[in-house]
Amino acid sequence: MSNESSTGGPADAAGDGAAVAARALGDLAGSVETGAVPYDRLVAGGRRRLRRRRLLTAAAAAVLVTAVVGGGAVLGERGRQTVSTVAAASASVSASGSAPSSAAATPTAPARDPFTPVRVRVGEGTVDGRSWQAWAALWPAAPTREDAHRQEELLWEDRHAAIPQLPRTTDAEVDRAWRADLDAVNLYLTLDGTRQVDDSVHRTVVPGGPTAVSLPPSPFSGGGTVLGLKGAELGDSPVLICGVAPQVAKVVVTWVTGGSTEAVPVAVGDSPTHWFALAKKPGSDARTFTLYAADGSVLGADTTWFRSS
Repeated sequence: MSNESSTGGPADAAGDGAAVAARALGDLAGSVETGAVPYDRLVAGGRRRLRRRRLLTAAAAAVLVTAVVGGGAVLGERGRQTVSTVAAASASVSASGSAPSSAAATPTAPARDPFTPVRVRVGEGTVDGRSWQAWAALWPAAPTREDAHRQEELLWEDRHAAIPQLPRTTDAEVDRAWRADLDAVNLYLTLDGTRQVDDSVHRTVVPGGPTAVSLPPSPFSGGGTVLGLKGAELGDSPVLICGVAPQVAKVVVTWVTGGSTEAVPVAVGDSPTHWFALAKKPGSDARTFTLYAADGSVLGADTTWFRSS
């Protein structure tokens, strides 16, 4: 066997080709003059490319705005809202080169605060030349027993300012009454702008709570109270404040001596119980209270309020 290698095989050809390529690359590298990196030219080129990208992004946003504006007459209000949103995004892109965050534009619903009541006037009128107003102060349900004690202290202070003789609620009473699925609603009157000593506290269901789901449907959902009797502030014309279901659109009371009085229930915060208030007709008992839905259908009736017997 000969020790000499053949020069005509594929492997030898590949080896010779690789050697030739290596020599060519070496000659090329040797011909290149080396020096400092052209930093200023690199930075200038990068800035030019960045400006071109920003101009292209702003132009694309402007085309989108033009397209939406052109269809505004067809889109109506939803189209106009879209135009405003896109225009704001375009301005942000032009200023910063990036689109605004969608999370930043999403409002957050306020939490229910058990220590800050929501006060709403639920009725008003005039009796013997004196102006009365009926109020409901909603104290959202306290989530914990400790919160319930703090809430009760704040509620007592609020009531005590108008009722100096009001006794404090004991810890045992707070523990027995506390439920995380029940709001507290303080009902009271003002007469010529001054809060009266007669008031009442009711417990009503929280929005979507288990109690609201388990209770049988009833248009009278929050109970009620007649105020203005304790100090004889309103004489023969005390005021009824009563809670009803949210579907009740109107309350009509007819009087034994003739005539009728209407009241419109009012929402208090996010509570599912709405409240109405009206004064008793002097010298007359009520014949019936009738609750109506928005379509005029009768939802329920009551004959116990404003009855002397």
